[in-house]
Amino acid sequence: MPGGTHASGEVRTLHGTRLLRPRRACCGSCDATHVLLPARVVPRRRDSADVIGTALLANAHGEGHRRIAARLDRPADTVRGWLRAFKGRADAITSCAYAWARTLDNTWLPARAQGSPVADAVNALGDATRLVRLRLRMRATAWELAVLLTGGLLHGEVRRP
Repeated sequence: MPGGTHASGEVRTLHGTRLLRPRRACCGSCDATHVLLPARVVPRRRDSADVIGTALLANAHGEGHRRIAARLDRPADTVRGWLRAFKGRADAITSCAYAWARTLDNTWLPARAQGSPVADAVNALGDATRLVRLRLRMRATAWELAVLLTGGLLHGEVRRP
């Protein structure tokens, strides 16, 4: 939950804030209670998937964390943290996105490597989310789908199809 809590809170979006009241569910196999977050929320982050995704895309295009932070009106340390977390998972995210893309379209071929693990991961997520929208007709934003496909984008275990 954003802000490190499981209670109600606000999630910062590109256009303001949204109130979040997460639901809970009890697992039938382990009887544990889990907090259910919508795809627009990146686990353990106060900013929405679209905000963080905008920063990741800008970084993939060569922008630094300070410039991105100024444009998004976020603290530079916060943006640097997002970028570091993503960079640390970039290879796993790229592999995950490739697996999803191949599952959705067995004729799909990856784009040529960009020379940056972050750029490669962002491009791979773009391909995978486009195929999800096309094949499964999901209307979520690309970054919401990226959160779903990767098991949290910046944290968590990378999911594979």
